[in-house]
Amino acid sequence: MVTYKPNIDLTLRLQSAITSGFSIYIFDNSPEDELIRQFCRKFNANTPKYITCGKNAGLGFGISSVCAQAYYDSYPALIFFDQDTVFDCNTLDFVEDFYINNTNLISGYSAIVFGTQKNGDLVTGNRFMFKDVLLARSSGSLFFLENLKRINWHNEKYFVDCVDYEFCLRSNNNNLRIGECSKTPGFDHESEQPDAKYVIFGKERLLREYSFNRIFDTTFASIRLLFASIKSGNILFSYAVIRSFAGYIYWQILVRVINVFGPKKRILK
Repeated sequence: MVTYKPNIDLTLRLQSAITSGFSIYIFDNSPEDELIRQFCRKFNANTPKYITCGKNAGLGFGISSVCAQAYYDSYPALIFFDQDTVFDCNTLDFVEDFYINNTNLISGYSAIVFGTQKNGDLVTGNRFMFKDVLLARSSGSLFFLENLKRINWHNEKYFVDCVDYEFCLRSNNNNLRIGECSKTPGFDHESEQPDAKYVIFGKERLLREYSFNRIFDTTFASIRLLFASIKSGNILFSYAVIRSFAGYIYWQILVRVINVFGPKKRILK
């Protein structure tokens, strides 16, 4: 996990995971905030492992650090969560069970991202819903560390935006696939997000009006990623980046229009 000024609910999730026997790696991007540092001091030297560089080094550097540390501690895989992704011991047991029952995937995949069930998921002959994807978020990803080392971990030059997609690009360019496993119990990537519910064309959607600075950062990172994919000759990935960014801009424009001219009543998360 990579943290930046998290709330106390995170420590409860971490406590539960440690009690269940899981090893924890934390990169703290806000060491001046004592919550995570003091939490880690309550335990022995083995877990959780607390890492910081004394400042906010970004998400790419943080994920690279925890994955590399786990690898050199001889772990073959690491499950990564954002600090605002809710999970419980059922989630961790499910991921571990998937790993044990699908070791054949290790050589051909860099990551399997876990989440909730979506339309179009396929059953692979057991209780796991699994399919290949081109783009995937970092949170909920089970990283196969030998393959991450092979592609030189995550790119620390991407601070926050597009860290996950840049990783997917280099995986794809190195003939490593990304899998998606849905139907994960206890997994919730929405309830702690500062989003609001909007009814658009008769369908509920969770949207957030990002600041113009954040939109600029996302735009710049997306352009960098687009040029990187074109330079590598990965036209399919280039199309996926354009489509994803176009969708992002579309929803940012729409949510602003709704907030200015639409109904004021919204259900806040």
